[in-house]
Amino acid sequence: MAQRFSKSLVATSAVLICFSIPSYAAVNGLTEQDVFNIKLRSIYFDRDYDNDASDDSTFAQGIELNYISGYINDLVSVGVSTYTVININSTGSAAGNILPAGNESGGVDDSFSKFGQYFLDFKLGNNGHVKVGGQKTKSMLLKSSRSRAIPNTFRGVFGDYKIGNTKVYGYVYDKWSRRHDDRWEDFSTDQSATGAISVIWGVGATHKKDDLTLEAEYLKSQNYLSKMGLKISYDIKLKQSRLTLSSGIFTSQDDGDLFVTGAEGGDLDDEDTPGALTGLTKSENDGFAYYLDADWKKDIWSAGAAFTKVSDAWIEDNFSGDHGTNPFPTRSLIGADLTNQNETSWQARLGINLKAVSPGLSTKFYYTSGTGAENSALGQIGGEAEEKYWALDTRYKVEAIKGLSLRWLFLDYITDKTGSVDGVKGDRADHRVYMDYTIKF
Repeated sequence: MAQRFSKSLVATSAVLICFSIPSYAAVNGLTEQDVFNIKLRSIYFDRDYDNDASDDSTFAQGIELNYISGYINDLVSVGVSTYTVININSTGSAAGNILPAGNESGGVDDSFSKFGQYFLDFKLGNNGHVKVGGQKTKSMLLKSSRSRAIPNTFRGVFGDYKIGNTKVYGYVYDKWSRRHDDRWEDFSTDQSATGAISVIWGVGATHKKDDLTLEAEYLKSQNYLSKMGLKISYDIKLKQSRLTLSSGIFTSQDDGDLFVTGAEGGDLDDEDTPGALTGLTKSENDGFAYYLDADWKKDIWSAGAAFTKVSDAWIEDNFSGDHGTNPFPTRSLIGADLTNQNETSWQARLGINLKAVSPGLSTKFYYTSGTGAENSALGQIGGEAEEKYWALDTRYKVEAIKGLSLRWLFLDYITDKTGSVDGVKGDRADHRVYMDYTIKF
């Protein structure tokens, strides 16, 4: 009874806030360019593992209230967002997926709310800006994930500036807030104390001219890990179609005293090194990987193919709890990174715009196979694996209802593993359903 009352109270409060804030903003807006919107996301996850005891499902409601003022005196803008997630129904071991753990083993909390964003945005003429405070972020190697009911956000400073065809940017963050709970927390590794990583920072640049795009970024997870990325893409306009060719090179490297055995617990096998002591023995990573990709579009059709080759394992996660930003086209849409030591991955994809059936409806099929993955510490002696998945991603932007969109994503992930290769996960099938509705004022 108490849980049902709590859920009803949260839902009622959220609805009242939804109606009261836009009314207040309409009367007391800071500028005529103020923007207020409500983003509603109904989300359903169903995960089916080989081990039935690990199965889980979650049906939840996310509510974002987003306010951004126009630039006051053409100098500074103010932004604030509140995020709420309400559990409608959860089964199995769903804790830490969309909602935080509850009092019962494997259970989840009924709901949570937080200030997800709070920032000042300083305008740098007409060519750039500096944003200070809690915010969403998006770059080649670090971004706020949108795969759950709400995004994860970061506290710090982000700035960019455009010079001709080139935009340069930089960021430094000292805290983050996960997508499944209400806390703001310091960065750490899987073995360190919370706050051991003092900051995450990076610099990058994007250059666009005609059909050519170049991107580069350097990221540093202080005293733990550094990463670099370089991407190039070129659009070729054919008579009745378009072909985009792209390639990227990426590195990850141990970079400080915090990179010890077990510091990256999900994807490295350094605990298998003879004599290694988890949390104490210095570990190493010299990750290197590259990809080639071709994407062709004509009328309602799109088709693509991609190839990725990894030498030493490329680390996706920048800190503990991070679900990473994976720049490789062969990555799994759900779960696995496919960036293990000596792994080679191939992907084929085919998409179709189903506007003849219903305007706004499209679907895309993916098939990806990864072979040659090895134990990152011992090579083939320690373990080897193959992994593959196929996925169907169907999206529908409802033309009759402005702001409403639907998405169904299904993925089937299958592995064949001997020995230990931590980066290759267990077999699973995932259903994910999203219903997004944005109300603009």
